[in-house]
Amino acid sequence: MNIIKTIPRSLGKYIHSFYSLYSSNGEKLSTTHRRLPDGTLDLVFNLGTAPVLVSRDGSGFSMMPEVALTGIHPDRNFLCYQGDVHLVGVVFKPGSAHLFVNDTLEQYKACNIPAALIFGNAINNLPEQLREIPGEREKHLLLEHFLLDTLTRRNLNRYSPGISAAVEQIHSLEGNIVISELYKDHFMSERNFRRKFNECVGMSPKHYATIIKIKSFSKRYELERSAHAPILDELGYTDQSHFNKDFQKIVGTSPTIYFNELNQIGEEFIHLI
Repeated sequence: MNIIKTIPRSLGKYIHSFYSLYSSNGEKLSTTHRRLPDGTLDLVFNLGTAPVLVSRDGSGFSMMPEVALTGIHPDRNFLCYQGDVHLVGVVFKPGSAHLFVNDTLEQYKACNIPAALIFGNAINNLPEQLREIPGEREKHLLLEHFLLDTLTRRNLNRYSPGISAAVEQIHSLEGNIVISELYKDHFMSERNFRRKFNECVGMSPKHYATIIKIKSFSKRYELERSAHAPILDELGYTDQSHFNKDFQKIVGTSPTIYFNELNQIGEEFIHLI
């Protein structure tokens, strides 16, 4: 299994990254991975020969559209890969994704819909074009050109520098932040800040910060598999039970079970975003 990640050349203000996830030559996968939520909205193209199945609970699965708008998961979700896998994805920045859908993000929480509903039927022509391009990085450039053209037709007045700055602040502090200090830092009332954050990110600032905190823990712990306590202390957890409660809420299982069941794709996705 291979993953290639690139950073946008022109749209770094609005897009976090592009990625390709694909099987090695002749490799046939049969695996399911529990994906940690990361608060992002993704545009995903399935260029492989087999469908990708998605689930919120790990039991009832449905097919992901060939060109899907998916993400903003408040907690865990599951992806099942069968056969030859080749996904090409766009990860929109929280705080900017609403510009591409030209709407508030609250109604896109835990979505898995055909991207043509938002971008128009022209986007369904892209999979064939992407298959004809040999290099993954070149595929990413084609998508960036498409999205750059899309953005010129959107209402950029929806962009909120304050919310984008707040998202960056949450990330820089790895989610270890007091929300009341956050909206004061950006000179907004609490009510206005929470409303705008929900519109631009798709969930409350508190829930988003918890997701980032759990993701930060998982990135650190996966690399070293050392003791929990030093990491938890740096992330602002004063006791193990509080952390366990947050991890269970976001991931749907205990840290021990999650990391014992973690497969290669799961490890790659922890560090992808």
